[in-house]
Amino acid sequence: MRFLRRLVGHDLGLKLSALAISLALWAAYSSEPLVEAGFNAPLALVNVPPGLQVAGDVPTAVRLRVRGRAVLLRRLGPGDLSVHVDCSQVRAGSQLVKLVPGMADGPYGAEVVDIMPPEIQISLVSGSAPPRGAK
Repeated sequence: MRFLRRLVGHDLGLKLSALAISLALWAAYSSEPLVEAGFNAPLALVNVPPGLQVAGDVPTAVRLRVRGRAVLLRRLGPGDLSVHVDCSQVRAGSQLVKLVPGMADGPYGAEVVDIMPPEIQISLVSGSAPPRGAK
């Protein structure tokens, strides 16, 4: 008991000052309003089934509407956001794929609330030609 009393009581003023500073910083951060901003993000098609290749024009970027603290959104750069479309369940042929916020990757604290366009047309064909963009 004596050890505990000495542990808590030693430098009590310094400990209370540190607690007050911590609470002030937390209050300042918490009071900052959430804002929304638009960003362009690269679009990547992942898990394309073996033997299938992407044909035609697929957008290389999409527009994201992101919600978060203003200080976080000001620091976002081009490599901080991306959208990955999982093509593992896509069959050969042309089809519309719906883009949802869950497909977007971003830093902690930034929430993607909308993607434009909301859907893209993907055409997969079988063949042994080199993939689009390969040299």
